[in-house]
Amino acid sequence: MKCGVGKCGRCNVGNVYVCKDGPVFSAREVKAMSQEF
Repeated sequence: MKCGVGKCGRCNVGNVYVCKDGPVFSAREVKAMSQEF
């Protein structure tokens, strides 16, 4: 990840940032964000 703190916007999926909120997500979380892929 470029910055690792959510500023660059390269790792966001909708309003979730992989660098801050992940990188591991539950199946429920992935299903909720699947429309953003």
